[in-house]
Amino acid sequence: MIPTWPPSVQVKYQWLPWSEDRQVQQLRQHQVGRNLLSKLVPTPLAYHALGQPYLPAQPQAGVSITHSRSLVYVAVAPGAIGIDVEAVRPRDFSKLQHAFTPTEWDFLQALAPSLQLTWAWRLWTAKEAVLKLVGCGLTRRPQQVAVNVPTSLTAHFQHHDYQLHVLPTPPGYCGTLALPITVTA
Repeated sequence: MIPTWPPSVQVKYQWLPWSEDRQVQQLRQHQVGRNLLSKLVPTPLAYHALGQPYLPAQPQAGVSITHSRSLVYVAVAPGAIGIDVEAVRPRDFSKLQHAFTPTEWDFLQALAPSLQLTWAWRLWTAKEAVLKLVGCGLTRRPQQVAVNVPTSLTAHFQHHDYQLHVLPTPPGYCGTLALPITVTA
């Protein structure tokens, strides 16, 4: 899959060994994320109060890091950016209906059962990527991010629109990269 985002956006990913020990796995994910980022931008990394990474030496640059199981992605852009990746794994999304808008939920319910799981994760990664882009992460309700279904090319959150790009992922994963939609006069 050829990336659809602007050439100024840089994305890298890496597999890491799986560990059943959650603490060991989180440490590995953190180290791999920092290592990947240092290959893109060789400057120190810091974190805002809610955990959003940033580059003190380049405050206008956007940085986003995501991981799921054995996969870590990092992205850097000239401005705000958000990414999220998830392993497509069985989940009873009916318990998470509150995370989706009524339009999104109706869309999911209308899909063939074989497509529902992948699309639910695709919508979830879009929501989380937008929330990471704005710097609040999951401190806000995912339902507040409205993904334009069925195209899933844009999302709306707090009076702003965002471009959504499908991350090229290995089989069994899905991911989204979110960028602000800039209006030019």
